[in-house]
Amino acid sequence: MTRRYADHPLVQVDTDAAGVPTRLRMDGTDHGELGICNRWRVDDGWWREPVARACYKVVTRSGLLCTIFLDEIRGTWHLERLFD
Repeated sequence: MTRRYADHPLVQVDTDAAGVPTRLRMDGTDHGELGICNRWRVDDGWWREPVARACYKVVTRSGLLCTIFLDEIRGTWHLERLFD
């Protein structure tokens, strides 16, 4: 079962020199280093408010599996989904 977050809460992400996420912190908890399971882009909304996202399905050292994304327009990282 998964939990999807419609409000896309902010998370803190460290990245490497190429901008790939390497570490995740949320709600004051450091979840450690990340392993990238998958990545994709979302570019949409040219006819309304544009969306440009770099999306990553990641697993943390603490065992958390989730989807995070970089809002490339605002420069902020967000949580989209947690997997049980």
